[in-house]
Amino acid sequence: MTLDLPDSARVLVDVDGTLCANLPRLVEYVDAEHGVGITTDEVTEWSYPVDGTGKHVGQLIDDAMAHRREWFLLGMDPIPGADEAMRSLSEAGHDLHIATHRPSETHEVTEQWLAEHDIPYDAYEYDVPANKGCLDGDLLVDDYHRNVGDTLAEGKAGALFRQPYSDPAACEGALVVDSWADLVAAVR
Repeated sequence: MTLDLPDSARVLVDVDGTLCANLPRLVEYVDAEHGVGITTDEVTEWSYPVDGTGKHVGQLIDDAMAHRREWFLLGMDPIPGADEAMRSLSEAGHDLHIATHRPSETHEVTEQWLAEHDIPYDAYEYDVPANKGCLDGDLLVDDYHRNVGDTLAEGKAGALFRQPYSDPAACEGALVVDSWADLVAAVR
């Protein structure tokens, strides 16, 4: 599948699970804070309950962002090829906007992480609605099938970054990719 985008398309790009590998850092956090060992492959949904914590993955991520923000967010590794792909999309004339559901109090740290990893972008969406499909844009690149599905429902293009918790069947019509190289190759 290829995506035919208009010249100077606005490309909305998620952060967690798309630009950065958040699950390995979550695994470290859960072990350090709760003494519970999980693997990234176990996290097959955001409501995955983590035994021994009384919480699910989404709640644990919220805890980590609230209590160990810099350690948690700045310690994440970029998804391989993210910087080169974003550079390639920018050089092709696309307008790159960061569109994350991270809480507003983390935006400064997120921007610091993007700068430290030399990930180019043109704008940062500071007020992202629950439905990312409502954002002004031509394409959403995200790892969460509901966000991509919402975007498709609004008549826009969506690319789903495959993760253990993402469900391609929930966003039929989306470009499904396993890597940034796959995404860049599919965008025309």
